Amino acid sequence: MSAARFLLMNRATTRAFQLLDRVAGEDTIGIAVANPGVCKTFALKAWRLRHKQVRHCAIEADVLTSARPLLTCLVRALAIRGKTQSNMATSKASICAALARSPMMVMIDEADLLTVRTFDVLRSIWDQVSEMRDTDGESGFPLALFGTPHLRAMLMREDLERLRRRVSETVELPPMNQREVELALGGKWPHLKVDEEGLAELTELSRGSFGWLNKIVPIAEKLANKDGRVLTARIVRETAKYLLGL
Repeated sequence: MSAARFLLMNRATTRAFQLLDRVAGEDTIGIAVANPGVCKTFALKAWRLRHKQVRHCAIEADVLTSARPLLTCLVRALAIRGKTQSNMATSKASICAALARSPMMVMIDEADLLTVRTFDVLRSIWDQVSEMRDTDGESGFPLALFGTPHLRAMLMREDLERLRRRVSETVELPPMNQREVELALGGKWPHLKVDEEGLAELTELSRGSFGWLNKIVPIAEKLANKDGRVLTARIVRETAKYLLGL
């Protein structure tokens, strides 16, 4: 089994797909929360590849993704013509009109990096689209926000209550359990030998994060090559001193 095939089958990706399916089908707002390295970005990309027929705008947020860059992305994705980008109010009105005519899936990765103002702009667009479609606030356009647990903490702010009330579903993407770590090892490092205690230690040290596993295993493998060629718990623990934050 390849690493990509494993990632498509694990619990985190499965739950992300289920959320995205519901959001796309119901034109609602959904949120997925997971620790770093738990397949959020992979799940979004894989879902888009499986649903090429779904019109979408995929945004990977960063600290510079304020309201204006967000509106610019939506204007481009919706192929809105004219000088809308020079005026945020005009851009917003054009976006709302386009989404009301034909709702488009909007997916934002690393959404915990958005500012409060940007969240409120998103909420106001969703509200206006809902009003224009006369859905009584039950649906607007599909909006999926993926981020770390900080995203959930941000949405608990008092000034984001209006957005929070419009979220139809929140899911937590689980870290890998020991069985999933074993499958991941078999998919990406098929020739690696790990004993039972080493596997348990890998699961604990990586915190079930595929991202951390990618960092830990190459170091552990080099250490194992010097000492019996089998990953033991002792060797896995030894890798921690080479990694920042573990």
